[in-house]
Amino acid sequence: MIQKNIYQFLFMFFLLAVLNNYNAQVHKENWVPIKSINQERIYVNTVNLEKNTGDDIYVWVMEEYSLPETMEGIDADIYKTKTYFLLNKRIKRYSILQIIFYDTKGNVLKSYNYTRNMENQNYKYSSPILEGSNIEAVLLLCVQHIKSK
Repeated sequence: MIQKNIYQFLFMFFLLAVLNNYNAQVHKENWVPIKSINQERIYVNTVNLEKNTGDDIYVWVMEEYSLPETMEGIDADIYKTKTYFLLNKRIKRYSILQIIFYDTKGNVLKSYNYTRNMENQNYKYSSPILEGSNIEAVLLLCVQHIKSK
């Protein structure tokens, strides 16, 4: 009986340790502000950004809105978005891989995942990074952060 309790305790201890480690890895965020334009604030999550050592940079960007945004297909006001981007610093192109829309309380309103053939360069990057755009500001911050590490 005592041996069974010891095994149960060790199993629970191990399970909690694994879950705690998983939780620490998944939810780690460090949002660095890059731009504030009128009613919009833009942040980049710099956690693990330095692991992007090639031309491709994978990065989460958060936009917060003082005034709500609206979008067809979403029935509530949008106050925040988190977007997962793939940026290429050499050819100055990007793609959106995932986007999440939030209400004023931080509840997820809608989420879209844009999976595609990432092996084909013609489909990997959907848009150019334009000079002076928000996405260019994101790219510049990412490159600066990666170089500083």
